Parts: sequence; structure tokens; C-alpha cells
Amino acid sequence: AEIVCSTGMGSTSNLQRRLSVGYSRAGRIMDLLEAKGIVGPPNGSKPREVLVDSVELETIRAFEENDG
Repeated sequence: AEIVCSTGMGSTSNLQRRLSVGYSRAGRIMDLLEAKGIVGPPNGSKPREVLVDSVELETIRAFEENDG
């Protein structure tokens, strides 16, 4: 999530490069980020819209830590 929020690029290939993982795994990560509301749904061949900035991500993390 940090990579997507800091770069503003919600693309599977970006995650693939930065995390050194395969396309399938990067795709599953993007699906999880969509389920958490961090990125929007797939938009054809374009990158997904990033819905959360770095500050909001820290708020989400703090909430999950306290709630979990």
C-alpha cells in the first residue's frame, strides 16, 4: 500500500517491479488494495486510481492496529 500511495501509481506492473514479484502475485495484491479501498477498480489497461494518500494510509494503519 505504501508503494502505491507514495508513487500515486496504481498499476500492477509498478508493484511487480518494486516488489520483485510475478504478475499474478502483484495482481492479487492490487485486488486486496481495492478491497481495502486504497485503489479503485481496474480501468482497462490504465493504472487504477489511487484513492488514499500517504497521510490517510497512516491513519488507516493506526486504526487497524488499535482495532485488531
